[in-house]
Amino acid sequence: MKIDVATFQTVWLITFLCSALITTALSRMFAQVGAFRFWAVGFYLLATATACFTLHKIWPSDLLLLATATLALQSRILIWTGTRDLFGASAPWRAGLAVTAVFCVLYGSVLTLNAPLAVRASLLALFFAPCRAATLYEVYRRRRPQLGAARMLVAIGSGIATLNAIVPLVLVLLDRSNMTLLYGNPRTTSALYAVVFAGDLLLTIGLIVLALHHLIVERDMLATLDRGALERLAESREMRGLHESRTQRDVLGHDTSTQRQTLPGTV
Repeated sequence: MKIDVATFQTVWLITFLCSALITTALSRMFAQVGAFRFWAVGFYLLATATACFTLHKIWPSDLLLLATATLALQSRILIWTGTRDLFGASAPWRAGLAVTAVFCVLYGSVLTLNAPLAVRASLLALFFAPCRAATLYEVYRRRRPQLGAARMLVAIGSGIATLNAIVPLVLVLLDRSNMTLLYGNPRTTSALYAVVFAGDLLLTIGLIVLALHHLIVERDMLATLDRGALERLAESREMRGLHESRTQRDVLGHDTSTQRQTLPGTV
């Protein structure tokens, strides 16, 4: 069964918009989880990139191609940044902006010079593959067995997305190039539709589940620590109460220095 590009792009756009709205709502509900804010911006950028590529089919322009690639790259960097922030690592979003700016200049130059498809595909693979693989590495290296199911979803989605960044270059080298394949929107091979869409869908669901599961685990750990602290406080108060009661009994059970004073005069 063949799926045309317009249908695929519509589903793609709706998916990323829904993901952006969900993560935006979660960022308001759980303000302490900064990863939701990074992911929300990333999904909005992905939806905008899809819209730019759709417009390119109507109004062919290199500026729309440049906007598509640049926004898509920045969104992937924000997804990786949000994942690092979720696990308490630094979020180098400024460095991500610098990388995106370098890519924008290089890719704009390639489009202006009308370079061969192999050069364009190589440039896309050079920037996109590491950014997508970074999310996979960031999740996979965390030794937290309680996040197993969510980590697996993110790992599968990130793995598919990483391979999808290399596929255009492979197809160009095999002389089976297609312009739409350079942006993950195949026109002639229907199997790639399902693979590309499934990868990003699994990644989106996995990230949301991972964040919620991570939040639940942290709350359980804090609740356990609070219960332990309250128990130690209760034990301390109980020991202090026993010590004070023993002190009072010792004082009441013996004569004080005032009671042992001699009476004036002769008895």
